[in-house]
Amino acid sequence: MTTWSEKGTRNPETILDHAGPSGRPLPKPVRAEANEEFLRELLGGDPDDELRGLAAAAGENSRLLAELANRLVDEDMVAQSEGTVRLTQSRTPRAVLAFVRLRLGELSADCQELLKIAALQGRSFLLEDVSRMLNKPLATLLAPLDEAMSAGFVEATERQFVFRSDFLMRGAVAAIPAPARGALQREALSHSRRSPEETDPGSWAAAPPAQRFAVVAEGDGGPYSRAHGLIMKGKVVVGTDIARRALADPAVSGDDRLDAEAAVLLGGLLLGRDEEAGTRAREILRERRDEPDDIAAMMAMTVLSDLSWRAGELGEGVRLGRAVARYAGAADPLWRLHFQLGLAAKLADLREFDEADALVDEAEAGLYGLSTDVWHAAPAAARARRFLSAGRFRDARRHAELVTAATEQNSVPTLLPLAYAVLATVSLYTGDLPGATEHFQQAQRELARDGGIRRSPRYAWTEVRIAVRAEGPRAGVALLTGKYDRLPADRWLYVADPAAAAFFVRLALDTGDPGLQRTVLDTVNGLAEDNPGISAVGLGALHANAVAERDPSGLAHVVAQSPDTLSVALATEELAKVHAGQGSPRRPRVVPAPADPVAAAGDGTHAHRHGGCWSVLSDMERRIAYLVSVGMTNRQIARRVHLSAHTVNYHLRKIYKKLGIGTRVELAREAAMYSGSAAIYSIGDDTGGSGPAAAS
Repeated sequence: MTTWSEKGTRNPETILDHAGPSGRPLPKPVRAEANEEFLRELLGGDPDDELRGLAAAAGENSRLLAELANRLVDEDMVAQSEGTVRLTQSRTPRAVLAFVRLRLGELSADCQELLKIAALQGRSFLLEDVSRMLNKPLATLLAPLDEAMSAGFVEATERQFVFRSDFLMRGAVAAIPAPARGALQREALSHSRRSPEETDPGSWAAAPPAQRFAVVAEGDGGPYSRAHGLIMKGKVVVGTDIARRALADPAVSGDDRLDAEAAVLLGGLLLGRDEEAGTRAREILRERRDEPDDIAAMMAMTVLSDLSWRAGELGEGVRLGRAVARYAGAADPLWRLHFQLGLAAKLADLREFDEADALVDEAEAGLYGLSTDVWHAAPAAARARRFLSAGRFRDARRHAELVTAATEQNSVPTLLPLAYAVLATVSLYTGDLPGATEHFQQAQRELARDGGIRRSPRYAWTEVRIAVRAEGPRAGVALLTGKYDRLPADRWLYVADPAAAAFFVRLALDTGDPGLQRTVLDTVNGLAEDNPGISAVGLGALHANAVAERDPSGLAHVVAQSPDTLSVALATEELAKVHAGQGSPRRPRVVPAPADPVAAAGDGTHAHRHGGCWSVLSDMERRIAYLVSVGMTNRQIARRVHLSAHTVNYHLRKIYKKLGIGTRVELAREAAMYSGSAAIYSIGDDTGGSGPAAAS
């Protein structure tokens, strides 16, 4: 395959002559059915399906079509192979939108105003919506409307007016100054009571295939299909429906059909249509050959990976995820994003952070390689979740706030609930109950924007912890036996947060609920038995059973081996109770918190401001302190943390200095007291409660 810059048989200057800048006469306007022949003349070869679709989108304006062909060549977006000219990139040439804005400038001010406001309504619009927004009588719009129709911008259908091409509509929107565009769009939606994506499905179905499932223009959303973009913007039901209708149309073919198939599968996952998505995914994989750029097949493998993961078949989930990641090198970066971040999330749950980080970095690099900024909040969301799993609360909060602060192109509304849930959990871990409650309520509001989206068990788990912190164990159990009665048997939760099983067992013990304890243990033990080689799951099951049996050796093993911050804290707290011979938990002495607990948590770089403040320790110092608390010697600790005994002793001296203590006994006591407050089980001082024993 050769590019136009290599070919040289037709050059940009020759094509530019057709568009008029050289002074040569323009061709006469061509009918829609003649566009293909005109494009063949300009490019010197037979256009493929996608190019024919772009030609149709230019309407009957030969000058616009010539400008399109010129810019395709100039931007090196076409290549010829065996007499057929194909697009090499899926985006609209920037110069086409500039050309449309130039044509707008040739029209009267009233006509320009009408077209810009109409374009905000979408490809089709009602004149009464434009009238309301402009606050002008309908009769005064007839003259500028007639001018717009004569200029070839719009045409009348039986019930409404329609822009003759997506290019014309996008150019009109792009002509609105950027600072005003968003506000006017919101006002347009309020006047019409419908979004551009939801306007007149009948008109959508009647449009030519290339316009129906067209690639969104660069500068007006990004290089992604309409359905894919809507799904990522949180309009999952609408986007999935558009993709389904595209698949039902035999005129949609090639890459558009693959994109639509992938969008339907993605929508099915997000909407919780597991059986339907799984069935279609298997059909696609049976039908397909091994094509490196088949995004529908890659999305099908991703669906099966996610379904295996949710069922607790973790090895199969990771195996399929890695297979997709290997195949995805040639895929479009915006589809590759789903494959890479999906696998990264699974690896982060398994605490395989290095590989997860590499995948997120690669996904982000693919976004920066695009010609326009788009969806950069997605890698930030993945990092927020990863840092939360690692106990790096300050980093988790920073990346979650990047997601919630993202605007326009870079925002990913579908991921906003996850970001707010991360912020709620960080607030909870660091003692900010009002903040946790506020962030969780915002997560629920975001989920409600598209009511059909599946709710991850993470949200229910977060609400249970908030209830326990605010009102005590009985409030948590009330949720687990009522509103969230399926949560204790949800395998997915115990993979996402290995501390959840032990937490639930402790709630069951404190409230005298053997049924809850039995359900949790049966579920987590079954998960561990089905995944014998995955240590995070095995440690979660060991932890839950050790809490139930008051087993000091099991708890000590969790403290020594678990990579999960909350699991270590909970196990240390339980171990302290067992060693003290307490039959029921007693509220530990609260350790003073730093002025900014999140800033101090996770990196240990802040100065020690309060005597006994555990959170000023680094990750390694905290780990060593926990191992001391379960009675390990320096040599035993050295083997666990892969350091020399001399280096462990050096860390211990630093720990003693930071905490203002001088012996291992004092350090073990501090570990137990800190874990009791960090475990977020007790009611904080600000609530006026008196701890789990009193609450139960």
